[in-house]
Parts: sequence; C-alpha cells; structure tokens
Amino acid sequence: MAISTYSELQAAISDWMARSDVSGSAADFITLGEARLNRLLEVVATTASLTGVSSSNVVSIASLSMVEPVSLYVTSDGTEKFIPPSALGTFFEQDTPNIPSNWAIEGTSIRFDCPLDIPYPIRFTYQGRFALSDAAPTNEFLTNNPDLYLAASIVWGCTYTKDGAISMWKSMLDEFVSEVRSINAQKKRSQLRTDPMLQRRGYNYATDVTS
Repeated sequence: MAISTYSELQAAISDWMARSDVSGSAADFITLGEARLNRLLEVVATTASLTGVSSSNVVSIASLSMVEPVSLYVTSDGTEKFIPPSALGTFFEQDTPNIPSNWAIEGTSIRFDCPLDIPYPIRFTYQGRFALSDAAPTNEFLTNNPDLYLAASIVWGCTYTKDGAISMWKSMLDEFVSEVRSINAQKKRSQLRTDPMLQRRGYNYATDVTS
C-alpha cells in the first residue's frame, strides 16, 4: 500500500492496526502524531492544492500552517504556469480580471496583481509545520519518511484503543526520529562547509594581509 497522501495515511493506519473501527479517528491520530513531530523536527516542504475565486485577487491560506512561502503555480487550459513571487506593494495591481503575473503574502492570504478571470486551480508550495489536511494532502516529509509518519500516528492509535502493541510502535518511532535527526544534522554540516575556492590561501598576522 502506498503512503504518500493524507487519505492514504489514514487508510494505512486502519490497515496496520488491523482495526476498521478506528478509521473515523485516524485523522486525530495523525494530528496528535504531527504535534510531536513539530516539537522534534524542523519545518517541512508542503504542497497545497487551492482554488482561486473569480473576480477576486485574494486566496485564503488561513488553514495552512505556513512558515515561509516557496512557489506558486496556476493551471490554465491544462498547463501549469509558474507565477513569480514579489514583495507586497512592489507590483502594480490591475482592475481587469486576468491570469495573474505576480503574487505576495498578505497576512493569511495570497494576493495577486489582478482579479482572477476564472477560478484557476493553484498549486502552492511552502515551508510549514507538520499539518496534513485535505487542502494540504502531502508534504516532502511524508514522501520521504512514510514509516515515521505512520509510527507517530499509530502510537496515538494504540493509546486510543489501549493496544499492547504501543511499545513496539513507540520504539520504532524513537528509532526513526533519531535517524532523521542524524541525517538532518549531517546535511547541515555539509551545507556549512566553506567552498574551497572562497577560502583565503594564506594570512599574515603581522601585516593583516592575505598572502
């Protein structure tokens, strides 16, 4: 079974717990599992599927746990078009409805440079907290670490059903979190290494000049 989306994760929880009666509570297990992941791990790249509003230049993102926006794409005539971001107040806003050319974040909304002429499908990517939903059905972490996401959720499922398997899932969760934190630390160390071409080849402390 693939576990790459919010709905697939909910189905997997019921499947791995072998309990059809928890399907209605799977979303709660995921939310509680994400609460712990948010405390232990860094922000995650997330993709949200939004829909624009005809004759409006604003789309609400209040339901998203966004930390920082990344990119935005609008689908027109079956083709996805990249819309470049701009700082709020740096682009001219038109009154005529059209496909947008610029966007910026304004509070809990995306603001375009013009009203939309039709309700365009929008793909919005951002760095955010762990918070899967129907509006944001997947994120980079779920794609790369479905085992950890499943374990974090099932720990709460076992708590809810008083299942003795909780110790096994808790052990796997702790192991997976430790592995991911170690990988992230290695990536950070790699990113912090100075490019050899930028390093100073010699330094004379007496004259304070590069040799």
